Amino acid sequence: MNKEEKTREVQILKDKLSRAVNVIIADHTGINVADISILRRRLKEGGAEFRVAKNTLLKIAVADTDLEQLNKHFQGPTSVVFGYDDPTVPIKIIYDSIKEFEKPVFKSLFYEGKEYDFGFLKRLAELPSKNEVLAGLIGTLDGVISQFISVIEGATRELIGTLDALARSKQ
Repeated sequence: MNKEEKTREVQILKDKLSRAVNVIIADHTGINVADISILRRRLKEGGAEFRVAKNTLLKIAVADTDLEQLNKHFQGPTSVVFGYDDPTVPIKIIYDSIKEFEKPVFKSLFYEGKEYDFGFLKRLAELPSKNEVLAGLIGTLDGVISQFISVIEGATRELIGTLDALARSKQ
């Protein structure tokens, strides 16, 4: 990489880091190309991105930011997952990959201005996603609304029956 390419790469990394809701640092050693491609595709579908980056360029990109505390993890082969939308989606995808293949090797999670360990990643991965929570809420509301409509319909039928019986008794 020449100096111009390195400068461009640092700018790309800075942009991705500034837009990311969360950042996962991992060591991708031992993952074959096919598995990395599958992981990349899953992350992309989930509104995230997997990128292999040079440690020196990552250190420059995080300099003078709250992400600078991640410098200690920029050693050896380093890949970065940038989560852009629902923060739980890339966490779940990486956690599932670690469970299934024992790769990538987790280094750190940066979320809401703080650095977290694997235990926190695991707890977040086991939470329902935003879409699952919304689906549950909609299902609950749908049930309540359906019950309310049934009560109204029952009361209406009862009122019509009472009015009909009153009209017959007056004839």
